Amino acid sequence: MGLKFKYYLLLGVFVLITPSLFAIQLPEQQGDSLVKEATKAVYKDPNRSIELALTVYDNSSYSIQTRTNALMVVSTAYTSKRDYQKALDYIIKANEFSSQIDNEKLQIEMLFKTGILYQQLKIYDKAIEYMEEVEKRCLNYSDRDVVGGTLASSYLVKGFVYKDNLNCDIAIAFFEKGLKEYERLGKHHHNRSIGYYNKGNCQILLSEYANAKESFNKSIELANIENASSLVSFAEKGMAEVHTLEGKYEASVLLLQSALDKSKNVGDLVLNLGIYKGLFENYLALNRWDEYQKYYELFLKTQLEIKKSERNSLSVSIIENSKNLNEELNDIQSQFRNRIYLLILIVLTFIIVVVLIEVKNKNAIKALQQKIESTQSIKPSIKIK
Repeated sequence: MGLKFKYYLLLGVFVLITPSLFAIQLPEQQGDSLVKEATKAVYKDPNRSIELALTVYDNSSYSIQTRTNALMVVSTAYTSKRDYQKALDYIIKANEFSSQIDNEKLQIEMLFKTGILYQQLKIYDKAIEYMEEVEKRCLNYSDRDVVGGTLASSYLVKGFVYKDNLNCDIAIAFFEKGLKEYERLGKHHHNRSIGYYNKGNCQILLSEYANAKESFNKSIELANIENASSLVSFAEKGMAEVHTLEGKYEASVLLLQSALDKSKNVGDLVLNLGIYKGLFENYLALNRWDEYQKYYELFLKTQLEIKKSERNSLSVSIIENSKNLNEELNDIQSQFRNRIYLLILIVLTFIIVVVLIEVKNKNAIKALQQKIESTQSIKPSIKIK
C-alpha cells in the first residue's frame, strides 16, 4: 500500500510540474509559430499577415529576436501591398530592435530588407550598394546554407534593378544566378516563383515568347505549391500577355479572369492595374464594348489610387535621398573639421615649440651674459715682489 502511495504521489507531482514546463516553453514556440504563419500569408493575404505579426510584436513576453522577425514580416507584407512608406517605418523599427541582438544572420537579413525597399523606392544606387554588402557577408558567413536564401534573394533584387532599367540580358543573368542558388537549397518555392515570373517578363521584352511561357508555367507550378494566390495571379497575367501578343485574345481573357479572381484578397494595386489593362485591351480586340468599358473604368480608378500611393512613396524617396545627402554632407563637414583641428594643432604645436626654443635661447643668452659680466667684475690682485 505504501509503495502504491509513492507511485501516486510521484504521478501527482509529475502532473503538477508538466504544465509549468509547457508554460515556460510554450510562449516562445507560439511566437515562432505565429511568425511562420504570418510569413506564409504575406502573398496570399497580406492583411492577415500584418495582423498576426503585429500580435507577436505587441506581446512583450516574446524574445526580442522573435519580435524583430515579426516586424520584418510586417514590413514585407506592406511591401506586397505596395505601401512602401509603412514598409519603411517597420523596417526602421526592426533595425532598432535588431541592434540589441548579437546575431550576424539577422543583421544580414536586415541589410537585405532595407536594400529591397530602396529598390522599390527606385533609389537604385543604394539598393545595389546594400545588395553588394549582403552578398559579401553571405559569402563570408561560416555556414553558406544558413544564409543561402538571402544570398539568392540579393541576386533577384539586382535582377529587378536591371529589369527596371531595361537591361534585360543582365537582369536574366542575375535571375538565373538567384534561381540556381535557390535550387541548390531545395526550398524557397515562393521566391523561385517570383524569379521565374520576372524572368518571363524580361523574355517578353526580348520577344522570346516560348521561353517566357516556360518561365510563367514554372512560376505557376511553384506558386501553387505554396498556395500563394498573388504569385499565381502575376504568372497568369504574364502568360496572358504572351497570348495577347500571339493574337489569342479569348485564351488571354480566361487567364486574366482567373488571375483577377485569385487576387481578390491580395490588395495589390499594381497587379490589379495590369489585369484590368489586359482585360480591356483584349475585350477591345474582341469588340466586346460593354466589357471593355467596365474594365477600362476600373483601370482608370486603380491608376488614380496608384498615383496617390506613388506620391506618398515619392515623398518617402525624397526624404530618404535628402537624409542620405545630409549624411554625406555631415561626413564631409566632419572630415573637414577634423582636418582643420589637426592643422590648428600642428600650428599650435609648432608655435609652442618655437616659443620654447626662443625662451630657452633667451635664457641661455641671459645666463651667458651674466657669466661674462660676473667674469668682468672680478679684479685680478697682482703682488710685486
